[in-house]
Amino acid sequence: MQQLILDFSKQLHVALGISENAKLSPASEAIHNVVIAGMGGSGIGGNLVSAWTADSIIVPITVSKSYEAPAFISKNTLFISCSFSGGTEETLATTQQALDKGAKVVCITSGGKLGELAAAHGLDVISIPGESGSPRASIGYSFVQILTILAFYGLIPSAHSADIAEAAALLDAEQVAIQSEAKTLAAAMENKLPIFYADHKLEGVVIRTMQQIAENSKQLSHCNVFPEMNHNELVGWMFSKHIFENVYTVILRTSFDFPRTTKRMDISEGIFSKVNSDVVNLHAKGTSFIAQSIYLIHLLDWVSFFLAEVNGVDPFPVDAITFLKNELAKV
Repeated sequence: MQQLILDFSKQLHVALGISENAKLSPASEAIHNVVIAGMGGSGIGGNLVSAWTADSIIVPITVSKSYEAPAFISKNTLFISCSFSGGTEETLATTQQALDKGAKVVCITSGGKLGELAAAHGLDVISIPGESGSPRASIGYSFVQILTILAFYGLIPSAHSADIAEAAALLDAEQVAIQSEAKTLAAAMENKLPIFYADHKLEGVVIRTMQQIAENSKQLSHCNVFPEMNHNELVGWMFSKHIFENVYTVILRTSFDFPRTTKRMDISEGIFSKVNSDVVNLHAKGTSFIAQSIYLIHLLDWVSFFLAEVNGVDPFPVDAITFLKNELAKV
């Protein structure tokens, strides 16, 4: 896992090369909406892209994370099916439903049953490397290809290749500092419940972080976004003292946070600090919103790795998930 995280900038360059050679066919019908299906590390790319393109995409975009595809899917839907292994049963189920409704289906996968389904139906496929055996460590392949697909069908102005390249260069330039900051954060989270807050545009980033803490560090964490948390969760910062003694709060900041949201963060930080002194701000680097998001993703990936070291666990295996899948295979 350490090497996979370290090689993230290289993954971004490889992903850009894959996108340049992607072979996609025109849609036979006008595209009125987009559905991105995927679970876990294969699906979080959809959340990220949904936020990154919110101010430019010309049709609604929905991220599907269940066995049931949205009822509105039709021949005017672009359905992007994402499964690193190609064997994710929820994604396979919704992909079949999308096919039954005549949607334009494009698959992003390393093969497996999804690859077989695509071949059987003559679907467009963007093949990604599967050697790592880790969907969560292959997130760059996912979001780069989703952006490529949206741009190909004219739904966004560009695939943001320049922003991705900027992010890769930034990670290389800041690698030593990123790992140093991540080690400090991880050490401070020992025996704590990490809580991550951010502007709503970073919801995919904080969800990704919560997933990484769970899978790599084998530890629970919590996340929420502004301004929504100000309308409910903020009141929960009252009881009990015992809980707050074991909380470590991280507020993610970017230069693209909505101004009123920044004010809300500042005021809320004061409320958090009154009951818990372990409140820190994590500032993104980069010139574009995508680059800043990727910077935070990479930094927090390192946090999850170093927290695994603190916890004395191997970050790579996910035994509970493997057990669950094996049990499901019996029924």
